[in-house]
Amino acid sequence: MQHVAAERPSAVIVANQHAGGGRGARIARESRVALENAGISTTLVQPASLAAMKAALGEACADPDTFLIACGGDGTVHQVLQAAMASSMRMGIIPAGTGNDIARALGIDVKARSAWLRIMAERMLANEATLVDVTQISLGEEQVWSLGVVSTGFDSAVNERADRMTRLRGTARYVAALLGELRTFALHDYQVTIDEDRYAGSALLIAIGNGSSYGGGMLICPHADMADGLLDVTWVAAAPRRTVLRFFPRIFRGTHVDHPLVTTYRAREITVAADGAIVYADGERIGPPPVHVRVRAGALRILRP
Repeated sequence: MQHVAAERPSAVIVANQHAGGGRGARIARESRVALENAGISTTLVQPASLAAMKAALGEACADPDTFLIACGGDGTVHQVLQAAMASSMRMGIIPAGTGNDIARALGIDVKARSAWLRIMAERMLANEATLVDVTQISLGEEQVWSLGVVSTGFDSAVNERADRMTRLRGTARYVAALLGELRTFALHDYQVTIDEDRYAGSALLIAIGNGSSYGGGMLICPHADMADGLLDVTWVAAAPRRTVLRFFPRIFRGTHVDHPLVTTYRAREITVAADGAIVYADGERIGPPPVHVRVRAGALRILRP
């Protein structure tokens, strides 16, 4: 009887070569070599633009049995997630950005890449992937998927400012943008439905977390769990600028949830409306409210420790 060798698992690495201050290309090449040496048939795609990335993702989704791997930061993960959800492909993350909040929320040690690549290869060789929740964001007819934090208000304005700052990276850029935004930010009046309960009022920010952090480690929804079938909502009330300046450092420790300014909820569906506000998800600009946000429990198969 002729022996037929088992087919090697296959993976497509979609890399942001500019991630991590330009380290993304090197990390992608090294990761491909490591996975190939571990027995994974690997294709590396390094698109030069967002449009090229979307086109490459469309081609990568031709084989649903292939693992779709995002190599970059949260923005790259966000783009790859859209393709994974459209194709039902299994997904993985090689953290190579400056923030890597989604990777951290999944329990990936972002400082031990070699060890994580070995675990990834083991999972793929064993044909294993873990089910996690995904956030579905609806803006009219448009559907967007998120793994991390959906937010609107002051933090979204900070994101807008941070995107225009090119000399700083990671948390330092976010903090600098935060301090700059404090001088000009205007509050918004929100109408919010959390499951079946309705709320209205001005807010500094509203964050909806499937993941726990954004901005390179700011634990805005510190108790969020990607596998509990719920979204964590953090509502921060309006406050004077001096109070905000004293309050914000607590977010890095996750202790802000005990502050009188903060109210937290857990829910499956949230609707947010406000004039003049902007919504961000996974650090990416989504658009103006109204938005309807809901959890899709166990909707994504992903590699995790």
